[in-house]
Amino acid sequence: MKLIIDYNQKKHPDFIGDIHGHFDALEMLFKKMGYEKKNGIYTHPERFPVFIGDYVDRGPKIMETLNLVRSMQEDGTAIALMGNHEYNFICYHHEDENGKAFRENSEKNTDQLLKTKIALNNIDEFNSYMKWMISLPIAIESDKFRAVHAQWNSNAIEKIKTAGLTNFDLNNLNLIHSNDDLFIATDTILKGFELDLPESLYYNDHEGNKRTESRVKWWKKLSGDKFGDIFASLPDELYDKDISNLNILYKDSYKVSEKPVFFGHYWLNPSEFGLTSENSCCVDFSIAKEGILGAYRFSGEQKLNANNLFRHD
Repeated sequence: MKLIIDYNQKKHPDFIGDIHGHFDALEMLFKKMGYEKKNGIYTHPERFPVFIGDYVDRGPKIMETLNLVRSMQEDGTAIALMGNHEYNFICYHHEDENGKAFRENSEKNTDQLLKTKIALNNIDEFNSYMKWMISLPIAIESDKFRAVHAQWNSNAIEKIKTAGLTNFDLNNLNLIHSNDDLFIATDTILKGFELDLPESLYYNDHEGNKRTESRVKWWKKLSGDKFGDIFASLPDELYDKDISNLNILYKDSYKVSEKPVFFGHYWLNPSEFGLTSENSCCVDFSIAKEGILGAYRFSGEQKLNANNLFRHD
């Protein structure tokens, strides 16, 4: 399988946001969208689900979520993209030739993965799901849309394609981490572009970790004088903070002329439930923070419609 795949299904896609082990919300969402459960998987006569990534960590039913998503993907009734949390899990458990983990086994990183490690405490299940995660694609495209976990960046996509990567096994992890261009391209697609912050703007994220950089709202032309105009995934109290004295330079914003793009990752506030722009849709509305599990029902429209958004509750 390629890491950047083409969408070749006859059915129109439903893009489903970051689940993070919230299996009950996923079942509620499927039922609201008209899916029926048969033989342990959900199907729809006219629709095809595309999971946008982040199945693990944080939630109460990680194993149930993994089992359902994997079963549907392997049955050919869904597409599952890799999220940064699957990628983090892979990198945490693989080491380079010097015995150094590709993701530091720090206390912070260990705590973040703890629920997933507990869910996969059986060695056979661990190995099986690790192999499955390693094989997940990271982006999908058709003549009508694009989808990725964090950020669609054409240069990053092209670098991944040119490298000929087909998975994230040990050989390819070594290649990615020894090649700056590939490392940045992979990080951009799975984690989104981030800008370093001045000392005055450091803050603690949703998990209490100090942030020395922040996620850029790449899906729009960057303008505005407030922190929330430029950056995403912020604590509520920082959205209106004045940053008019900063000179923000970012040239890779998604153009309004490009085909619709769907993504997750950005912890949007449930109060923001809606489109990010006319040709972009984030379907991550913070289910892991007592928010919403969201989805967008796409039928080929090039101007997206907020009425096509679904929520689990």
